Amino acid sequence: MPRVYIDGHPVINFDTSPREKHWGKLSEYIKEKYGEREFKNHSEVEPILLDSFQFLCDEFKKLIYEEKNLGFFLYTFLLHEESIKLYLKILNGFKLHTINSKDFAMYRRILKLVLEQGCDIDLAWGSRTNPAEVYRMDCKMQELIYIGTWMYGFGDHIAFQKMVEECHKIGFNEEGFLSIQWQHHYGVAYDQLFPQLIDAYKQAVFDEQAMRDLKDAIENCFGLDYNFAGGVIFEIKKLHSPESPTLQTIQPHVLPLNLIQVTGVKEEEAKLFYDGLTISRSNKLSLENAIYKPYSMDRYMYRPILVYNVGGEERALVGQEKFAESMMVIATNALHWNALPKEWLANACMLKFMNQKGNDHDKILEDKIEAIVKTKGLLYCRNIESFKQLNGINVNIIINGVGEIDFIIVHKTSKTIFVADTKYNRARYEAIGYRADHTNFTRDHEPQLSRKVTWVKNNGRIIQEHLSIVYNQTDLDLTDFSVQGVFLINTPTFYMFNGRYHAITLNQLPDFLDGNHEFPTIIYETDDSVMMVQHPYFTKPILLEGND
Repeated sequence: MPRVYIDGHPVINFDTSPREKHWGKLSEYIKEKYGEREFKNHSEVEPILLDSFQFLCDEFKKLIYEEKNLGFFLYTFLLHEESIKLYLKILNGFKLHTINSKDFAMYRRILKLVLEQGCDIDLAWGSRTNPAEVYRMDCKMQELIYIGTWMYGFGDHIAFQKMVEECHKIGFNEEGFLSIQWQHHYGVAYDQLFPQLIDAYKQAVFDEQAMRDLKDAIENCFGLDYNFAGGVIFEIKKLHSPESPTLQTIQPHVLPLNLIQVTGVKEEEAKLFYDGLTISRSNKLSLENAIYKPYSMDRYMYRPILVYNVGGEERALVGQEKFAESMMVIATNALHWNALPKEWLANACMLKFMNQKGNDHDKILEDKIEAIVKTKGLLYCRNIESFKQLNGINVNIIINGVGEIDFIIVHKTSKTIFVADTKYNRARYEAIGYRADHTNFTRDHEPQLSRKVTWVKNNGRIIQEHLSIVYNQTDLDLTDFSVQGVFLINTPTFYMFNGRYHAITLNQLPDFLDGNHEFPTIIYETDDSVMMVQHPYFTKPILLEGND
C-alpha cells in the first residue's frame, strides 16, 4: 500500500515501483537525443543533466495538471497538515522507523510543490471521495514523490556540475537505464566530508527571540493584533463548517475586511499583512524555479494562505498547522538572513525592523567568536575601522578603500596574524544552496578579504603599534609574522572544502586557533594507483589528466 500510518499520521511512502515507467521514459529520451554511450566532458554532461531535469519537471506537471478537481489538492493539503503534526513530534524526540528522516523531509517538500502547482489550475468543486478514489490519489502521489525526488536530485547534480570541474559522468547500466556518477575522487570525498557537517549545524548561532520579536514588530508596524489576525481565519472556517473545518475554504478578500471591522486597522496595512502570507497563481514560482530557488519568499513554505480558482472564484485554503509553521519559518529561516515577504517590506517600519535584525545577528555571531578568542588569551581587535598610532594620528582604513575588518587575531606561537571576515551565512542542506554560497564567496567575499589581507601584509607596523597601545605591550614585535585570511562562518557550506581561504565554523574555531584543525587527507584508490587528495578536494586531479 502506498500509504502508511506513523503514530496515527498518514504518510505516503517513497517507492521505486514508478522507476520502470518514469526513469525508463527518461532513459529512452536521453538515448534518442544524445545516443547510448558514456559522457564525461563537461560540455556534454551539463546539457544532459539540464534536459533530464526539464523532462522530469514536465512529467511532474503533466500528472498534476490532470487533476481538475479540488478533491486531489484537499487530500494533499490534509497530508501536509498531518506531516507537520508528525514533524513536531520528531522535534520533541519521536523516532521514525518505517521511513528515514531524509525521505520524510523530501516527502514534505514535494507535498508543498504539488500544492503550489495547484494554484495554476482552474478547478471544479469535488464530490465526496470513496476508497477507490483515495487509493488512486495515493498511487498518484507515490508517482509524484518518485519524480519529485529525482527532480531535486538533478537540481543538485546540476549545481555540483556548475561548481566542480568534470564533476559527473553519464552512461547507461546493464538494464539500459540512465546512470549518473561522480568522476575522479569526488564521490569518495563527498562521502567522507559531508557527514562531518552534522555537528557544525547543531552548533550554529540562532536568534532565540526571533519569533517573539517578529510578533511584536507585526503588531507595532501594522497596528494589528497578531493573535486575532491569525485566529480569525480559523474562526471563519469553523463558522462555515463547524463539524469539519480543516478542509473548509474561504473567500480570501474577507480576511482583511474582518481585521478592519474588528480591530480598526488601516485597510492598506491589513491587506499588506495577508498579501505577504498568500500564494496564488499571480505570485507563485514555476515548478522549475521552485526547485532552483528554494529560499525564495514566494513559496508555500513562507506563505500559508493558498489561493485556488474553484468553480470560477478564488478560494483560500489555510491550515492551522501550516499557518503556525510558516510564521515560525519566517522568523527563524527568513528573518535570520534579512528576508521577509516583499509585501511586508512596503511597510517602512517592517523594513527597518528587518535591517536591525540583520545587524543584531551579525553581532550575535561576532560575540560568540570573540568569547572563543578571549578564552585562548590571544591579542585581537574587532570591527576595526581605524588603527591607533603612537603619534596620535589614527590610520583610517575605510577611506583607504580597505573597509572594516571584522577581526584581526594575533597568534604568537605560530607567528600568524589572522585577518577574519565573519559571515552569518544561511544554513544550506542541498547543492543548490551550496552553489549560492559558493558564488557569493568566490565572486564577492574573496576579493574583499583579499584586499584586507594584502593591506595587513603591507602595513604590519601599523597593526603592531595599534595592538601595543591597546594591550600596553611596548615590546610587541610582529615583524616576522605571516598573514592569513580566513572566513569565520555560522553554518557549514561547500566552500569550506574547495575555497581559496579557510572557512571555519564555530565548532571548529577552538581547534583552529590552537593549530589543531586539519583538513583530512582523502585516500582514493583507482584500478592502478592510490591517490592522496588534500584541500581543495573538488578539483580535477592533475595525475589523472589524460587517463580517461
